[in-house]
Amino acid sequence: MNTISVIFNVNGTNWEGPHIEELAYQRNLHVLHQMKTHGMTIKNGETILSDDDIDYLTKEQAWKVSVENRMAHTGQEIQKMYQDSFAKSDEMWKELVFSQNKPMRRSYCHMKVEGVSLEEFMKIMGAMQKDEKVGLSAHPEHFQTIVNEKDITGIEPFGMYGTPTLVHVAIIQEGQLSATILADKDDTYPISMTGLARLTDNVTDVNIPYHQFKPLKDGFEAKLAVYWPEQVVDEIVEGHSLHLATEFYEGLKMIVKAQN
Repeated sequence: MNTISVIFNVNGTNWEGPHIEELAYQRNLHVLHQMKTHGMTIKNGETILSDDDIDYLTKEQAWKVSVENRMAHTGQEIQKMYQDSFAKSDEMWKELVFSQNKPMRRSYCHMKVEGVSLEEFMKIMGAMQKDEKVGLSAHPEHFQTIVNEKDITGIEPFGMYGTPTLVHVAIIQEGQLSATILADKDDTYPISMTGLARLTDNVTDVNIPYHQFKPLKDGFEAKLAVYWPEQVVDEIVEGHSLHLATEFYEGLKMIVKAQN
């Protein structure tokens, strides 16, 4: 991105645009192979792709093919194709027993942006939730996004690990957070977004995202966090920090594209 400066810090390591684009490329290839394994016909235009063909896609082609093929199936079709995968991930989350009143682990990513206002960024975040194509374009492993008055229904493998999980994400207020999570509240960041992800059994909680934002003169900073059960594997904790960086970076790219 030529007109925007952005750095993500994950566990003390700075991730810049080229690093994130390479990660997104690998995840796009991965999800295309996974979709094919789950019974989908993967196409580039009218051409049906084999597994070998998928591995010959360039970065740009992989994004295009990935988004188009995820868009080609309704949420109901995706849910039917992935029902065995959901059963596996559901079992894992039920065993982990998340509660914000118990010890938790945290995925965390600090984001600093110059060249885009917080207001502009909030608009694209809203579009990610309401416009399916924007939501799918934000990360290779986002599937459906259905928004209603109560919650958001989404599908993704959390932390880019294991199989996708089908969840409802309810928007909650800071006052519904436990003291443990609120201990991470930074009063210099006046804006926050908070949610609660729950399996479709409406009983099993999965995680709590809690993102804090601070406007700057020519940009903004963000503290992006997701809280998990204490016994969740390292790969989810670490992987979701990078998932957040990828998702928000792609949102910034959409803003640049709209400006040019």
